[in-house]
Amino acid sequence: MYMKNLIILIIAIAIVASGCSKITEVKVTYEATSAISEYNLYYLTPEGDLKNSQINPQSAQDVWRFSYFADEGDIVYVSGRYFDINSALNIMIKVDGKIYKQASNEGDTLKFLTVSGVVPYK
Repeated sequence: MYMKNLIILIIAIAIVASGCSKITEVKVTYEATSAISEYNLYYLTPEGDLKNSQINPQSAQDVWRFSYFADEGDIVYVSGRYFDINSALNIMIKVDGKIYKQASNEGDTLKFLTVSGVVPYK
């Protein structure tokens, strides 16, 4: 009886341990919209590099996107700034197609708009 309980305990521990170490890969998408003039974006790539891009939209409906696959627990970061007082900016981070975090502002050319976090565990 003791041996049977010991074997069941070892199997249970192995199942729990294997479940804890499983990391799920998710699709991360950075999006920026609402700008009517040039703006700069800084975003974290899957390699951990901070990339700088200058975006020139044609209208407020234009959408800039950058997508990649990340592991749960990875850091996500996107920040932007526009220069035209008549413009605006909406930045969001999506995880598996659902909005994880977002921020927006209008008419504020002095502040950077930043959205960041950690890919949530499911």
